[in-house]
Amino acid sequence: MPDMPDSDTPVSVDPNRLKITNDDSSEGTLVGFRCNECSTTVFGPAVFCQSCTSTDLEAVDLGAKGTLFSYTIVRIPPAGWPGDVPYVLGQVELPQGPQVLAEVVDCEHDDLKIGMAVELTLQAVPAENGEADKAVYKWRPA
Repeated sequence: MPDMPDSDTPVSVDPNRLKITNDDSSEGTLVGFRCNECSTTVFGPAVFCQSCTSTDLEAVDLGAKGTLFSYTIVRIPPAGWPGDVPYVLGQVELPQGPQVLAEVVDCEHDDLKIGMAVELTLQAVPAENGEADKAVYKWRPA
């Protein structure tokens, strides 16, 4: 019988995009697909290549490092936003090419710079209805 996660250990908010890589859910890697025909890589699940439409795709780990491509400071959050306001929503370019949107944490707004190195960080978010907490991916300066 497979090991069941500890009820106090957060689970990936989306296993199709984030793979947890340690026992306490504090580290992980982003997941995507690479086209075997044109080498285009995308973040998250894919059925066909966004570039050449091939269905010859393979799952790949995209790692946990990237470069801040763009960002915005969100002052009016979407309904149900559980975090602090204002917050930074960063568009991060991964070495393999895809870009990933997520909150940027542990950085003063005045210290944000396009092109700065960032790394993945995971934070636990309480779940509802007695489910396991969710490990959510965010970015922080590397």
